[in-house]
Amino acid sequence: MTRSRAAAIIATVALSSAALTGCWNGPGSTTMMQATMNSGNGVQATVGNIQIENATLVAGPEGTTTGTLTLRIVNTGQTPDSLVYAVIDNGPAYVTPGSETFVPNASVSFGFDSKDWINTYTLKAAAGTYVPVELGFKEAGLVKISVLIVPPTGYYVGIAPNPATMPSATPTPSAS
Repeated sequence: MTRSRAAAIIATVALSSAALTGCWNGPGSTTMMQATMNSGNGVQATVGNIQIENATLVAGPEGTTTGTLTLRIVNTGQTPDSLVYAVIDNGPAYVTPGSETFVPNASVSFGFDSKDWINTYTLKAAAGTYVPVELGFKEAGLVKISVLIVPPTGYYVGIAPNPATMPSATPTPSAS
């Protein structure tokens, strides 16, 4: 093999390796961008010292307009924060009384294996679609996310609003 042919082969391999890798590296790569897009259940978000983890809306029993927001709220700050505003699918959300305060360096689970709930009783969207969710915190501010609605099957069996119907005096945090 001649030197010029060997150099041509090496150059071809070197130039084509980037095309053969399937995606490119760096902060704008396709694999990195997927983390910021809605690609299924378990939406993540951060506002101030508050982290929202694995937000998913479980549709209520068939024939109802209810749903339960399952998520974990983590306060990574050094001071307490509180939930003062909650909206699901552009309607008011019911938050279990007493679960609105988040102590520093701790987390609270809502809706799954928990005594705390964030419910909607006015859900109009179907399972498999995304709905807007807004959670406002006294210190951290407002976070707006788009959350997938899933049916109450499989992993989500048994998750339903608690209480099953909206209480007459809803203690929902709201914008004032």
